[in-house]
Amino acid sequence: MIRIRFFLLLAMGAALCAAPARAQEKAVASSGINAVLTVPFPPLTATGMRPVQFGNVVPGTPKAVLPDWQAGTMSGEWRLTGVARARSIDISFVLPATLDAPGGRTMPISFNGNYAGLCEIDDAAQTCVVASWATWNPVTTPTFHDTPQRYKPGRPKYEHDHYSVYMGGQVSPPVSQAAGNYSGTITVQLVIN
Repeated sequence: MIRIRFFLLLAMGAALCAAPARAQEKAVASSGINAVLTVPFPPLTATGMRPVQFGNVVPGTPKAVLPDWQAGTMSGEWRLTGVARARSIDISFVLPATLDAPGGRTMPISFNGNYAGLCEIDDAAQTCVVASWATWNPVTTPTFHDTPQRYKPGRPKYEHDHYSVYMGGQVSPPVSQAAGNYSGTITVQLVIN
């Protein structure tokens, strides 16, 4: 990279000097280099499939949603595409401490439990490869390092191109919790290796 930048600076300097040289009718030489870039994986995309949904909550009564890959679940899901042939995935989250409503109202939310989950998705069936299913506590394990060897020893890379990350949580509305719609943002951060 440094050599290429250095070359470009020399080429720009030669171009600046080339105009006076042409005016004096001196010979000008130019040279170029080829740049080669290898993209080892297809482009990675992540799509939010569904939000975490707590439904109606009763003031004074905590309500939990567990991560789940099955249809009809209330847990949130992000679907990744482009993970085939990757060796590992590091997953971490930016988690809110409260859900917010208009007027500055808040409701406490916690993720201190096995509220994060993941699953490699079978490309043909578009369902979870059950052996790959795992849950963890995103508070005590802020970054989860997943590899295909975890559930299929000897397999060095992911076989399928799709992978899903799931999130649940627990809300704890106090007895005095005001009625309304509360929301927050959970951000998932992924590093594909």
